[in-house]
Amino acid sequence: MIALVIVVLAAAVFLFRLVDVQVVSAAALNEDAKGKRAVPQTILSLRGDIVDRNGEVLATTDERYDVQLSPKNTKLNDGKFPRADTERGGIATVSVTAEQAFAEIGEITGQSGAEIQKIVDDALKVNPKSDFAYVKRSIDLPALNALKELNIPWLTFESHHTRTYPNGAVAGNIIGFSGFEDVPQSGVEVSQNECLTGTDGSETYERGADGVPLPGSVVVDRKAENGGTVELTIDRDLQWEAQQTINAQVQAVAAEYGYLVIMNIKTGELVAVAEDGSVDPNDVDASDPLKREARAFVSPYEPGSTFKAITAASLIEEGAATPLTQNLTPDYLEPEPNVRFGDAFPHPPMQWTLAGILTQSSNVGTATLGNVLSPEVRYDYLTKFGIGQPTNAGMPVEDTGLLIPVEDWDRQTSYNTMFGQGLSSTIIQTAGVYQALGNGGVRVPPSIVKGCVAQDGTEKVLDHGDDVRAVSEETAATMMQMLETVTSEAWFADQLAIPGYRLAGKTGTAEQSDGQGGYRTDYVHSFAGIFPADDPQYVAVASIGFPGDGDGSNAALTTFREAAEATIRTFHIPPSTGEPDPFPTEY
Repeated sequence: MIALVIVVLAAAVFLFRLVDVQVVSAAALNEDAKGKRAVPQTILSLRGDIVDRNGEVLATTDERYDVQLSPKNTKLNDGKFPRADTERGGIATVSVTAEQAFAEIGEITGQSGAEIQKIVDDALKVNPKSDFAYVKRSIDLPALNALKELNIPWLTFESHHTRTYPNGAVAGNIIGFSGFEDVPQSGVEVSQNECLTGTDGSETYERGADGVPLPGSVVVDRKAENGGTVELTIDRDLQWEAQQTINAQVQAVAAEYGYLVIMNIKTGELVAVAEDGSVDPNDVDASDPLKREARAFVSPYEPGSTFKAITAASLIEEGAATPLTQNLTPDYLEPEPNVRFGDAFPHPPMQWTLAGILTQSSNVGTATLGNVLSPEVRYDYLTKFGIGQPTNAGMPVEDTGLLIPVEDWDRQTSYNTMFGQGLSSTIIQTAGVYQALGNGGVRVPPSIVKGCVAQDGTEKVLDHGDDVRAVSEETAATMMQMLETVTSEAWFADQLAIPGYRLAGKTGTAEQSDGQGGYRTDYVHSFAGIFPADDPQYVAVASIGFPGDGDGSNAALTTFREAAEATIRTFHIPPSTGEPDPFPTEY
């Protein structure tokens, strides 16, 4: 009887304990056990791609993997572990030693078994209970899969991401690059970081005493959300051609720098923004530190004679002149005390029309006629054409250039601004001037980033600003005819010509500040042109800075012509119709 009571009491105790463990305290015990055996892991999100206007990848994220092992667990069971015998169809198992495993790992990672053994021994010397050591950092996916097929229980893997740029230096100045731990450093990588950055996820798994993950124990706490895709307006292949062209011309005349931009006249989209020596984001240290930024956006310069088109357009819009307005033009002028300027070449007084003044690029003629407009009116037209105004194309920094307030102009500055001196602009802003003239007088803000496409397919288009009417449609049409007169009647007409296509444009040769209150003795040479002149679709601007051995003007003209030819091929622009109708340049 006593024995029966003892059995019943023992059973009651066991039952009570069982209910407590499985029901009353189950949640707390499970949580406590999970905390002891659960292993948290971060699920890394992928940084989004940067693509060109056609979806060609310019920047992407390459997933790499670190190989790790548990030094202490390589010693379990005398360093042996069972593995399915593949030669017998996986039905039986074979015993694999740690030494064998080290050799197998090394065949894949490019290490010897002895090297891996040393990694283990060194870790255990420092800490006999060491549970972590790197075997190999940054292996690729095929190597990862090969290692996983070895089914080594104490071998683990961790993924990480590396930013790669498949096209090297192509558009490197625009895309930008990443630094330590892939932190964005410049370009679109910085300006569109919010779009490109994803949200990491998290998961946990449970492992046994030997460190082996328990099957079916993975719990995803939060899914990873990858970053969005940034769409640029540039065309990758055209960008490559533009960079080849500007590099070649800079080298041909030993210039300090060269820029070339190509813009869609109707949309303001920049389809190429090329600079000499563009950075290769895969190898930033190999590039000139002064050429790692997008200089087309952040390095303004005095544009010179390309801005005579603004003065001419202002005169026509205000009704103060026509293309046929006559002016007896000397080569040098001192219109008032302490004010002087002259033309780039000596000549007797010439009977030039306004069209002739633009064709001959006369500073004297431009300033003489332009001076009938007040400084306030001319300042207003400069701002309408985007000078001194911020651009918002999509880069992290975009310089406004320099247009000092009209009330701060001295008399020399008042004259100089009429032929593109005494102020500055980026080459992007200069392209905007000619875009407006080719677009019926409406300036469309420039753009380099179209927008961001999120992982769910939703697209956010960037706001680049509002269109601005600079001049009337009639004035713009008159200016197009005048600029076509320049290209067909000037000294460089044959050099610039593209058979079958009518062109319109203007040269520029500009002095630049020496940083000490004066001007350098060498120049920046530019050409800004529109094509086709009879149906304006694109504008290209080329600038060659301070050539040391050669003709910068010819280099700028050649750069423009080659850029226009490449653009015609890329976008299949049909030939012009009709013939030019130039204005008389003399009377």
